[in-house]
Amino acid sequence: MINKALIFDSSTIITLALNNLLNILEPLKNSFGGKFLITPDVKREIVDYPLQQKRFELESLMISNLLKKGVLEVSFPEGLEKQIKETVQNANSIFASNGDKIKILHEGEASCFALAKLLQNEYKVFLAIDERTSRVLSEKPENLQKLFEKKLHRKISADKTKFPYFSGFNILRSAELFFIAYKKGLIELPAKQDVAIDALLYAAKFKGCSISREEIESAKALVQEM
Repeated sequence: MINKALIFDSSTIITLALNNLLNILEPLKNSFGGKFLITPDVKREIVDYPLQQKRFELESLMISNLLKKGVLEVSFPEGLEKQIKETVQNANSIFASNGDKIKILHEGEASCFALAKLLQNEYKVFLAIDERTSRVLSEKPENLQKLFEKKLHRKISADKTKFPYFSGFNILRSAELFFIAYKKGLIELPAKQDVAIDALLYAAKFKGCSISREEIESAKALVQEM
């Protein structure tokens, strides 16, 4: 039997929390048949720091409960800190403008990639990341270069020898988790399937998940064919 692990970045957990859908994680984990993991850096971002802010205190407590129940686990294997530093260094030295390096990953996001690299020989690893930059870096880094040029209106250089460091990851977004949960009957809505999917995926989009309107329309068309 293949061991599986899904590593969550802060962005995906936050999208779930803002849409009041943290409750789908436990049945999703049971269906997944593997571990749901976060790193210490991610825990600080979604539990420790928010606990000190009244605006986010409730969501933080709800996530803490998932940790207490073992739905989410904090993973801190030997060598993680070193791997995080290596990941940050690689990510933030890929792109440059006028000789200045462009910072594209913070420690929380980098820690997810780092943990995945450490676990990939023991588990079939998936990453749950809503941030557009992180996903494009892994899936189509050359597109990230174009996006920076369009945004900054100047030429961006790229060290393409570092692209492979971030390739080969299996990445999901909260939108995919919403879709899967709905198809498994974990989310019940009083609407036809295409309407429910539309509502769920736009909810993810408006709460921070990087998903295009075209992707949403494709998902709606897919459920209509099922």
